[in-house]
Amino acid sequence: MSPAPADTPAALVPPGRFANLGTHRLHYHCIGNGAPTVVVDAGLGGSALEWAPVQDAIAAFARVCTYDRAGYGWSDPGPAPRTAQRAVDELRALLAGVGERPPFLLLGHSLGGFDARLMAATYPGEVCGLVLVESSHPAALPRINDGPHAARNAIDQSRFDAPAHARPPHLAVAQFLNSRRKAVFAQMDELAHFADSAGQVRAAGTLPDVPLIVIARDSATGSDPVRERRWRELQRTLAALAPRGRLEVVRGAGHNVHLERPGVIVDAVRDMVGSLRGSLP
Repeated sequence: MSPAPADTPAALVPPGRFANLGTHRLHYHCIGNGAPTVVVDAGLGGSALEWAPVQDAIAAFARVCTYDRAGYGWSDPGPAPRTAQRAVDELRALLAGVGERPPFLLLGHSLGGFDARLMAATYPGEVCGLVLVESSHPAALPRINDGPHAARNAIDQSRFDAPAHARPPHLAVAQFLNSRRKAVFAQMDELAHFADSAGQVRAAGTLPDVPLIVIARDSATGSDPVRERRWRELQRTLAALAPRGRLEVVRGAGHNVHLERPGVIVDAVRDMVGSLRGSLP
């Protein structure tokens, strides 16, 4: 269920629950029924709340869990460094601790794509499918300006370009939560260790033979044709990582496909869930 209007106290009451990992708590929200369980990992600076409409739609045909990585949304700050390996370790501890059982269909957006790939490659028995939405690629490191606040300078707030009054309530709350000090420092830490995360993904090796859908933006939406062609080719290489991989280009969409064309993601997950149900134990 989507949160209350952003200007009401109820909007800041978190949906879902908290998982205590010992060092910190992670906020998570699981709804719906039916295997496989879909697990959503948001992008850099992202929030589980951004995925509320997608989650609600998926819950009509499958169980689906969103969560806030350490420092984001309602989650506590977590131990540093904030790398993909740490994120995977914490996500697995969360899922096991709250009784969510594998195999999982992992849906990773942007930096969350690193986590999805790393978990699938490292723990293939726990993953039955992958949907990568505009996933980060180890060969495409972010350009971070030099200076004392280098990581902070690269923070992407494009998902909040619309004026505050024009944003849906769930996005207004997401922006408020992720403008807090703990979230800004979490994002800076993830950016500062982006290259380490990329190395962890490369070192993890090949993906298991599971269905893979790579959803990519329309290159026409970018301002640099050379950069956009390069990005499209990198997304194509991601789709080739698994024998059953395929690339879907979303016409008219930018990096935040889940906000601009959420139905495309829901349809991809629905198709994959349908194909998997006959093969799951």
